[in-house]
Amino acid sequence: MSKGLNFTNFLLIGYTAWKGFSKVGRGVVFCQIKKVDLPQVPFLHVRGKYHTADEIVSTHFLAKTELVAYLHEWMVGKETVIRIVQAVDSYNPQQDMIILAKEGSQIEVDILQNSVMTPIECYQQVRQNWNEFSGYISQIKI
Repeated sequence: MSKGLNFTNFLLIGYTAWKGFSKVGRGVVFCQIKKVDLPQVPFLHVRGKYHTADEIVSTHFLAKTELVAYLHEWMVGKETVIRIVQAVDSYNPQQDMIILAKEGSQIEVDILQNSVMTPIECYQQVRQNWNEFSGYISQIKI
């Protein structure tokens, strides 16, 4: 999922990560994903299929206290839950973001480290350009 992030999604994830951490402490950014077909452009035609991309439908911050319940609800294995919680305990919220992406029944966890922009910088960019992002922000829950 993170490999296909566009810059707007990246900024919104960083915004959510910093705002969530600031309000409730450590946690993850949960993203509900859906696949969308890109317009039929000849150079995107690959082996009979047109290119698809991940689109973030909604985003919200899951505090560490809520995380385990969500993971159990999605029937994530005990060892995986332990590793995710350990990552939440040890990541640097000023530099890194943990993304929990769900598409249908598939769940992916990514830790974005050493990104071009920190969560604080993403938060500041969104706040400075609020008019451009306000339509997206209504989909974000913290």
